[in-house]
Amino acid sequence: MIIFNQGKYRSLHTAQPNELTQLAEQVAQDIHHRPKYHLAPPTGLLNDPNGLIFDGDHYHIFYQWFPFGAFHGMKHWRHYRTKDFQHFELADCLIPDELFESHGCYSGGAINYQDKIVVFYTGNTRRESDNQRIPFQNIAIFDRNGTLLEKRPLLTAAPQGYTEHCRDPKPFVTENGKIRFVLGAQRDNLSGTALLYEMDSLQDTPRLLGELTLSPFDNQQIFMWECPDLTKLSGKDIFIWSPQGKKRETNQFQNNYHATYVVGQLQERNFNIENFAELDQGFDFYAPQTFSGLNNTDETIMYGWCGLPDLQYPTDRYQWHSMLTLPRKLWLEGTTIYQYPIEQVQKNIQQCQQYTITDQLEYPNLTQSYLHLAVKQQPFCLRLFSNDKQQHLTLSYKNGIFCLDRSQTEQTESMRQFGQQRYCKIEQLDEIDIFIDHSIIEIFFNHGEKAMTSRFFIENKQNVIVVEQPMTVTIGSVLPIHFDKDTL
Repeated sequence: MIIFNQGKYRSLHTAQPNELTQLAEQVAQDIHHRPKYHLAPPTGLLNDPNGLIFDGDHYHIFYQWFPFGAFHGMKHWRHYRTKDFQHFELADCLIPDELFESHGCYSGGAINYQDKIVVFYTGNTRRESDNQRIPFQNIAIFDRNGTLLEKRPLLTAAPQGYTEHCRDPKPFVTENGKIRFVLGAQRDNLSGTALLYEMDSLQDTPRLLGELTLSPFDNQQIFMWECPDLTKLSGKDIFIWSPQGKKRETNQFQNNYHATYVVGQLQERNFNIENFAELDQGFDFYAPQTFSGLNNTDETIMYGWCGLPDLQYPTDRYQWHSMLTLPRKLWLEGTTIYQYPIEQVQKNIQQCQQYTITDQLEYPNLTQSYLHLAVKQQPFCLRLFSNDKQQHLTLSYKNGIFCLDRSQTEQTESMRQFGQQRYCKIEQLDEIDIFIDHSIIEIFFNHGEKAMTSRFFIENKQNVIVVEQPMTVTIGSVLPIHFDKDTL
């Protein structure tokens, strides 16, 4: 074991007595924004969901984590097990303490293999002579109790023809028992792509099969493919990834970075696209990953990072940053991915009651709530929350366009940089489901046809809903999640 401690590249092994406890005390001072039913870091920064896998009994959830502050420092993997997505137990974390991960454990996925959980991840390293990044592709093996057994490198450099930006391996096992993984990459000409590798066993050296090609797909201006994820639903192949550099548009692809998917047929390494779309059109959604190990071929489960690269949030002053989305069930309707919170989340909705709002309604637990709107009158506009600064969120729908407006909320300069409204084109809007958890809002249209995920920041909230025309809204409270054996 090596204890890394160089500026922001410091591991958990360097934590001083009570250091994390003191950070947690700063986090606890945030009484306005901390979620109750979403996974958020106990301290520091959370980003990509990683290593999502069902071992036959428990779901294992890892996420990128820098414990010591609300910025992108040395990345660890925090690790939980759960049977019901309601009670979470802390398991062994992935802590960078070997030369092949000297500057952090970057993203990746996991498979069940020979009664073990095998995590594939990128080890970030830097050469001392010129500080050049050298990406390692590594494995870490856990037992089903979540105990780390071993870790070692598989690949020690990027392949010829590609830059050092090779990362985020997502593995799967083929029908004939081969181990494959898809890897995000950047060519020497600075264009993005994904590479496909194969292994006969865990003792084998991965063989590069070549690039995954998407047809048709406009790759112009895209400089990196992050967080690639190959899976299947209802007999169709699904590829989910985050293409960095894609041009922004008026009613979609509105952020600095996006999460996208294609549905179609994969033949060898050629993906014939039947549909290409954005996964989520809110302000804050990136780096999604689906679970491995599920037996249901018609559905899967996905987490996303409720955050984006290069953003600061008001919660940074409390020494915590970002959270995961709710776990979402994914399924296909034709060639469109539908997504909606899993059944366990729905079971946690309590005391639902229907209200007819003519002007405004005060609902005491609006900060931790579920709302259902049957859209019978169009256009419409409603506002959520208020305070002594007149801060609020505005939701509106007109001429087939839904708008989420957070201009009247607290924002950092980096948040304002990419605009204060997000739009979603949906021509026939029948119903809206909304999940609110203090500083996150997840909106689902037509029971999952489209989604919008966003952070918002309003202190000292007055829990009111204000409408411009009468609306009928069903509202309930959502139970908090619980943590067992969760220590720093």
